[in-house]
Amino acid sequence: MPMQLIQDGEVTRAVLDDELTIFTAEALQDELFGLLNHARVELDLSAVTELDGCGAQLLCILLAEAQRMERSFAIRASNPLVDEVGRWLGLTPAQEAAGEEHHGS
Repeated sequence: MPMQLIQDGEVTRAVLDDELTIFTAEALQDELFGLLNHARVELDLSAVTELDGCGAQLLCILLAEAQRMERSFAIRASNPLVDEVGRWLGLTPAQEAAGEEHHGS
């Protein structure tokens, strides 16, 4: 499962393609947690084709670790599959962790 990194000014955008499941989570774990070495990250999940409980748990742990480290980390997903799993977990489609103020009402 490829992950593409795009530097856009101060923001590192990581685009995850394919699936995030029990079969791929272990292989992606180090790469995903390596994103926390960047000051500001947006994780784009719009191209994710499959997401199971293991993949969702990995994303939750990643967000919690970003918050603990006071990193700006946002998950961006305009994908119905990812959005549905996110709703089950109480996450919004643009879930953010730490680092800077949250925009919203």
